[in-house]
Amino acid sequence: MIFFSIILPIFDEFQEITATLASLSPPSQQPSEFEVIVAHRQPTVKTTTLGDQKIEMVTCPGVSRGALLNAGADRATGDILLFLWPDCRLPEQALPAIEANFQVLPQAIGGNFHVTFDAPSRFAQGLKLLLKRWRYQGRYFGHSGIFVRKEIFEALGGFRDYDLLEDYDFTQRMEKQGATLFLPHYITASARPFQNRKLRA
Repeated sequence: MIFFSIILPIFDEFQEITATLASLSPPSQQPSEFEVIVAHRQPTVKTTTLGDQKIEMVTCPGVSRGALLNAGADRATGDILLFLWPDCRLPEQALPAIEANFQVLPQAIGGNFHVTFDAPSRFAQGLKLLLKRWRYQGRYFGHSGIFVRKEIFEALGGFRDYDLLEDYDFTQRMEKQGATLFLPHYITASARPFQNRKLRA
């Protein structure tokens, strides 16, 4: 059985991760086994638990987003690393789905999920379609739940020391490294950043 390391980066001290952690509750991801590592830049973030499972906290004040993600990955002991943004909820049975697809396609090195949003605004729905189209062109971002075999992550040198688009840069390098999976399960992302935005005709 594959062991997963779920790395949850907190880029902003005010980000709420309760819903994100709830999506990782053991019943929703059984029978997969996993650990959770929260990487944050603020020492004020409190240690928390997930049921009986303690969540490991990694503190890296003042570092870039890329360095923060790498700090979480450095603590990981799993075979597969999954980077889950703090405003996203993992779909039920996401981890078993990754494991099953890796068994069918052992040549796959990583991948991601479809993305939907928690509010049905016109902009969010349009963005959902755009992200899907981009994925078929090999372009995707951190909100889609990037996962990768640990040995591939290390071979690629992890995330670069960027504070913007570090996720996109990594997925582009991963795409060049080997075959990736685009799983049909939907990660649910927060639509809050897009509530006051409109699509142009």
